[in-house]
Amino acid sequence: INDYIIFDRKPYRMKHILFPTDFSDNSEHAYPYALELARLFKADVTLFNSYKLPYSKSNLLVSMTDRMQNDSITSLEELKQEALGQLEYKNISIHTESRSGGFVSLIPKVAASIESDLIVMGTKGASGLKEMFIGSNTLEVIQTSHCPVLAIPEHAKDAQKRKFDKIAMATDLRKISDPKQLRPLFEIARVCQAPIEFVNIIRPEDQVSDEERAQQVLFLEELAEDVQTSIHFATNEDIIDGLSDYINHKKPDLFAMLSRKHNLFERLFTKSITNKLSFRTEIPLLVMDE
Repeated sequence: INDYIIFDRKPYRMKHILFPTDFSDNSEHAYPYALELARLFKADVTLFNSYKLPYSKSNLLVSMTDRMQNDSITSLEELKQEALGQLEYKNISIHTESRSGGFVSLIPKVAASIESDLIVMGTKGASGLKEMFIGSNTLEVIQTSHCPVLAIPEHAKDAQKRKFDKIAMATDLRKISDPKQLRPLFEIARVCQAPIEFVNIIRPEDQVSDEERAQQVLFLEELAEDVQTSIHFATNEDIIDGLSDYINHKKPDLFAMLSRKHNLFERLFTKSITNKLSFRTEIPLLVMDE
């Protein structure tokens, strides 16, 4: 197809999953998702936690830092052994990584250093007036990492009870600058033998021509190769409401989207979508960096 980047057809396999944890209930709920995907892909898993105290020359704080480091390492090892003690996960290669510093800011760095193919982490909606927003930690990781992020909402089904049988992806049917970023989505669909439905919400003011839409649909189908695909069109003045309506009615098991960063408008726009969708649904959200 003219004007589109040729998709790299080299075999792709998800080899390494990063699971950042703060040992909260929310992280504990997301952990089996990382393990289930590792089992399906025969991938390694790295469990990551960090510890941090304000800088001080005080011997007391140095002692507390040592204790926090030991607690972090011990808790990660307990998580590892908990997984390896389960029959279905006993053959997974699990590593632990404990570092000093800010938890959220270190996640993209750890992902890059271990060449992670996917970050799996729990996300919790804030309370009160901010209840529409995704947890700020997950949002920051999405915005700062080049690695795809699978955000598991706190009310998502248990991983063992949810099969990715129905996968949906939001698309504006504009040209995708780096098609390789879609590989994790297609590979999850392939391994789970699940179809992907692309969802396009049409607004009255949209400038995308029918020809451009048709061209991009063909391009997505070509990228998907042997994965079964379909396209769902809906008209709505508000894209977020349109996608939410789709999710509420179709109830996919996994919802995916690209985090576009071409310009300020799209960056803010994507932020508002990921914020609302992650909290409104109980459906895992896969965000891939474009």
